[in-house]
Amino acid sequence: MDTKRILGECRKLGAKKVLVQIPDGLKTKVQELSDSLEDGGLKTVIHCEPCYGACDIPSHDARLMGCDAIIHIGHTDWGLKTEIPVIYEEYRMKADPVPILERHMNVLAPAKKIGLFTTLQYLDALEPARKFLENNGKEVKTGTSRHCRYPGQVVGCDFSGAREIESLVDAYLFIGTGLFHPIGLAMAVEKPVLFLSLENGNLINMKDEKEMLVRIRFAQIEKAKDMKNFGILVSTKQGQMHIKTAEKVKKELESKGKSAWILSMNNITPEKIMGMKLDVLVNCACPRLTGDFRHFRKPILDPDDINRL
Repeated sequence: MDTKRILGECRKLGAKKVLVQIPDGLKTKVQELSDSLEDGGLKTVIHCEPCYGACDIPSHDARLMGCDAIIHIGHTDWGLKTEIPVIYEEYRMKADPVPILERHMNVLAPAKKIGLFTTLQYLDALEPARKFLENNGKEVKTGTSRHCRYPGQVVGCDFSGAREIESLVDAYLFIGTGLFHPIGLAMAVEKPVLFLSLENGNLINMKDEKEMLVRIRFAQIEKAKDMKNFGILVSTKQGQMHIKTAEKVKKELESKGKSAWILSMNNITPEKIMGMKLDVLVNCACPRLTGDFRHFRKPILDPDDINRL
């Protein structure tokens, strides 16, 4: 993290006290960052609530703490209009995908044109991957998603950059760690998605995971058809607050003879709705919450699913 750049941006803003927001996976580094900022003349407050992305800017909390600016680590600017200025600090991780690609070129052989994507943390791995693939006869494409700054970058709720090049590729290659993003990519496109795992060196076809999730989704819709009580989830996070969509969903459900309630919360967790008589949830917050049905122990539908009831 570039502490000097952050301090310079704070000086431009005239900020004296800042709220430091950082994803859970980087919290081992936040005290060192806070100390460096204080050595540079700032007062700091570390925000310890979960951070889900640039959709999740805690302007209200920063204002309550008397902060002049927010330091947001690990994501790029979505373009949200916030009450308090936000300084976005990227975080990149070093990784070399080429040795893994060398071992798995036989799997990639059928695809002549490849869409290449990753998250912000591993963007520096895209260029060596691109060069290797092109040197091995592949044509490589990337796209820029609406909520992303860089070509080839995706976030968990926005794969529009991948969809815009779908007609130009035979398959997609996602480079990164964990299944969250490659599953999201696979659900967003029709072409095959291969996941190059920087953790274990495997190259995984996401076909089976996608087919399982599609079956589960249709099963949940069928199950919801016979249910009565619907809770409509709305987050108070600025980039996830879709109250107009929730109100529209409520009207649609009531027109189908269902009972529906709009449920507002910041972090959406099962504990917050315990004791409420709800059969089905409709997700009008983070799009990826729909896959969290196991934690909620009830079907979670997307707004677009309502017309299938």
